[in-house]
Amino acid sequence: MSNSGFGSYGSISAADGGSGGSGQLCERDAAPAIKTQRPKVRIQDVVPCNVNQLLSSTVFDTVFKVRGIIVSQVSIVGVIRGSEKASNHICYKIDDMTAKPIEARQWFGREKVKQVTPLSVGAYVKVFGILKCPTGTKSLEVLKIHVLEDMNEFTVHILETVNAHMMLDKARRDTTVESVPVFPSEVDDAGDNDESHRIFIRDEVLRLIHECPQQEGKSIHELQAQLCDLSLKAIKEAIEYLTVEGHIYPTVDQEHFKSAD
Repeated sequence: MSNSGFGSYGSISAADGGSGGSGQLCERDAAPAIKTQRPKVRIQDVVPCNVNQLLSSTVFDTVFKVRGIIVSQVSIVGVIRGSEKASNHICYKIDDMTAKPIEARQWFGREKVKQVTPLSVGAYVKVFGILKCPTGTKSLEVLKIHVLEDMNEFTVHILETVNAHMMLDKARRDTTVESVPVFPSEVDDAGDNDESHRIFIRDEVLRLIHECPQQEGKSIHELQAQLCDLSLKAIKEAIEYLTVEGHIYPTVDQEHFKSAD
């Protein structure tokens, strides 16, 4: 169990770096013909939630919090109330009856999306995604979505959600104390939050690079303009990490990057 109060409720791994309804997160521009094989991507510490918790979460400086704890990668279970295919993604409306449906967007390349058939309206699905708020309305960027094969998955998800947020409550109570000298455990908690923020920044940088249609890729200056609340140092640190891990690669110079997928 992590010091932040979350357990490792699950992980998503895919040899090609992502997953969606058919195992692919998205279709991206082709990488160079010769490149080293990138490592598997693992999405860990996925927090089970219901839609009401996501829609009522607080957001500050692009960081989402549920009951005072930072969350990014979450899972929900619900029924598809609507689906709409756009030029490069499918938008589902997922309803778990705890609030109004939440939009969940599954991104593809422009050619790939033409070949994809949206999941059926009325189907019960489990969605793994990253919480976003691009236009003031909270939504999910889909990492993986699949139709439930057994309705027991719905029950299990409800139990996991209750357990996870009981742990959040306990973590919040444990940290709500009188002002006292900082103890090592509190330093550890701060470190966990810092690491969560770094992961969040990497996710944002990777998403913007992936969505860039330009042949030369996304420039650092463009990233800085779009992520204006982040420092140039933080963006460069994220780029360095993503490059070393094989998620992105430089193109025309050391200022432009494309996705390796």
